[in-house]
Amino acid sequence: MALGLDEIATAAFRTSAEADTLAQRVKDILGFGAFNVPARLAIARSLAIPDSPPPVSGDVGRSIKGDTLFGTGADLAAWIALLVEHAGKTPETLKELQTQIAAHWARGLRLLDQTINESNNDQVVFWHAVAAAALSMSEDGETPDPDKFEDSAPAGAIGIPIGPVSIDTTNDAVVTWRLSAAGGSPHAGLMGGVGSGKTRTATHMLRAIRSFTPVPLIAFDFKGDMADDQNALHRAFGATVITPPHQPVPLDVLALSDSSPMGITLAAQRLRDSLATLKGTGFGPQQKDALTEAAERAFRARSPCRLTDIRDALRSVYAQRERKEDGAIATLNDLCRLPLFAPDLQPATFFRQSWIIRLTQDLPELVRVSVVTLVTDALDRYLNSLADAPTDADGNRALRVLCVIDEAHRILGNRLPGLSGLIRLSRSKGGAIILISQSPEDFEGEDDEFLSEMGLVAAFGTNASPRAVKRILGAGANLAVLEKGQAWIKLRGEPTARRIVAWR
Repeated sequence: MALGLDEIATAAFRTSAEADTLAQRVKDILGFGAFNVPARLAIARSLAIPDSPPPVSGDVGRSIKGDTLFGTGADLAAWIALLVEHAGKTPETLKELQTQIAAHWARGLRLLDQTINESNNDQVVFWHAVAAAALSMSEDGETPDPDKFEDSAPAGAIGIPIGPVSIDTTNDAVVTWRLSAAGGSPHAGLMGGVGSGKTRTATHMLRAIRSFTPVPLIAFDFKGDMADDQNALHRAFGATVITPPHQPVPLDVLALSDSSPMGITLAAQRLRDSLATLKGTGFGPQQKDALTEAAERAFRARSPCRLTDIRDALRSVYAQRERKEDGAIATLNDLCRLPLFAPDLQPATFFRQSWIIRLTQDLPELVRVSVVTLVTDALDRYLNSLADAPTDADGNRALRVLCVIDEAHRILGNRLPGLSGLIRLSRSKGGAIILISQSPEDFEGEDDEFLSEMGLVAAFGTNASPRAVKRILGAGANLAVLEKGQAWIKLRGEPTARRIVAWR
């Protein structure tokens, strides 16, 4: 009898114990949650090589069932088809297929381990190298440049679950957010009270996105748990963790994409608006006018331009206008007392790498909000300087950068120009924004257009006012009676919200 998919799905597959040791290393460094993920990656990596892999020898490793290793249905059929195509023939027995898979599994893990070593554990470099290895050779026989991978058209839509379970409570259907699909939006807002599981869900979603694409991550971590042993996003994304002012953000945060007279004036006005929105500043018209002139002077005179240059120029403007120093200069004094930024990297370099920026509780609120404000400003300017991100034939758009703000209630409601620009305009440029907050009420300071740009809104249990819940999720959503692991979600394009089980 011919070997069937049902038999393969229930069979046990394993590679060598030596390869299992490499799988543990790959799993830990890349931040995978289970062993079937590095196994799939390893087999796929081996299948990209035309030659047959050598047979495995030595002790055998751990067992993984076929449906866990490859999935079921169409997924399982696709994997078996790839294996048959590579071998050039159909396996006659289950044992033959198991031997073939074990060999690909072991070879792939050796190649992945080698790539990790060659990339010095830098995940951006690693994923670019893996992607380049999977691409066809060009007509002149050279492998495509991995640095160009980020601007290649995507291979289909990115569809991720909303948490580890992601099941609709009304019909047990799996819920998928297709964040890069045509007509969709890659932005999301997740909210819920302490212990509701919003961060756990967000972390799972971020890992799922990373499994589709080597998109860099820019994360603002107010609690300090994004890079802990449980979430380990620094390993999943190969991110550098920095804690300003102990490690300044190595970004030329005031870099100009246009240094023409018009570009300088626009940049000065943008900086003025950003600083004027910071909590407790309350700049008046004369202060704003002086700050605009000071920023123009500093941008023309200094490259790179630092916050200290803006402050010194503002003092000069005040002196010339015979004005006493006031709250505007006091705000800049506060920001300049700590080394928050170092202009080591241009935006094009900084935003192609992954960073987790820890903003600890010992920092003044003005400083923490200012870091988010100025970095999101820089990201917004950088993305808007680029051409639209490429799309495939179905309109699915490539991602260029993923920006995450945990504890976003600390900055929501301030109408930060950079964040607002990213929410409204970055979708076509390949930007994706995820805000993790405590309550629907946190979004009340933003206008309705801000929320309408979200591709996903998910709310876990919280005591938010019915008015705020209705504004975001519509009538019928009651967050106070949600069970553990449940959330109400609203997907862009769907008329009503639905209740799901995100985790158990």
